[in-house]
Formats: sequence, C-alpha cells, structure tokens
Amino acid sequence: MGRSGNRGRQAADYRSSTAYVLILFLSSDSADPPGALPMSIRLFKTIAFMAILAALAIGTTAPVTARDGDSNHVTRRMALMTSQKAAMDVLTGMMAGRSSFDRDRARAARRQLIRSTGTIRKHFKKARMDPRSHARPSIWHAWKDFKARADTAEAAARNLSTRSLPALRRTLPSLMQSCLSCHETYRNTPNSFTTH
Repeated sequence: MGRSGNRGRQAADYRSSTAYVLILFLSSDSADPPGALPMSIRLFKTIAFMAILAALAIGTTAPVTARDGDSNHVTRRMALMTSQKAAMDVLTGMMAGRSSFDRDRARAARRQLIRSTGTIRKHFKKARMDPRSHARPSIWHAWKDFKARADTAEAAARNLSTRSLPALRRTLPSLMQSCLSCHETYRNTPNSFTTH
C-alpha cells in the first residue's frame, strides 16, 4: 500500500472516532446536573413558552389593527395629544429648570400648542371609541362643556408668553390647569399635567 492507502485508513479512523465522540456526547449530556430534565425537554418547554407568548401578543393587538376608519381617526386624535404632550414637556422642562430657557424652542412649542389646542374640537367632534383611547364617552354627552374647556385651553395657549423665563413661569400654569381640568373630567386615566 502506498501513500493513498494510508490516507484512506486515516480518514476512516477519523470518521469512526468522530462518530464515537458524537454518540458519547449525545448519550451523556454533561451540561445537565444530576436529577435535572434533559436539555431537549428544557429546550422544548422554552420554545413552547415563547410560542404562547407570541400568540398572546398577536392576539391582543389584532382587534385594534383590524379596525376601519374609526381606528385611524382615534390614532390621529392620539397623535394630536402626543404632540401637545411633547410641546408641554419642552416648556415644563424650561420652567422647572431641567433644561435651559431657549426662546426659539419655547416659541416653537407655543406655536405647536396653539395649533393643536385649536383642533381639539375637530378631533373629538364625532364619538369614536377604541381600546387604545383614554377618552370617556361623557365627552359626547356633555359636548358643550367639553367644547368650552377646549376653548379655555386654546385661549391659555395663546396667552402663553415665551419672551422670558419669568414670563413663561407666570403664564404656563394656566395652560397646565386647563389641560388637567379637562383630563380629570374626560380622560379615563388622568395624569398630573400630561396633555393626552
């Protein structure tokens, strides 16, 4: 036998020793402590648990995304309130000293609040409910009161002074109070002075 015959025998020895190591590894899993479940059962349980979690997550969001135009309207309404919250966060951060007073940013936030408070009535005019919404049905039962509160919020946004930090500190509390007053009455989960 020449060199090629020697290589064939080495390859056969290598394959048989590799197979023996694999069989040995599969038959005695050294990662499992004595008395523990085999790794395959633990893996199966983990995969089953993850599949159940995924099914629950999909099941809870399906009714919300499967809606028609009402859901889009509620989504726009929620976006309006989220933009108001972002503008209020800018101003309250300046007022509280968490961020430095920046006249341009304060003016931009004021403009955003004037625009958004002016459209509150439009976004809530039709009674549309959604599981994601925090709006109470009493909005549409007491529409005149809700409309008056929206007008008060818009007036407070227009009266907001962003010329200086003392002026902001003097005028922002009335806007915060008008938002809080409306949320205490017409929002299911009212927050301190969050505007959504």
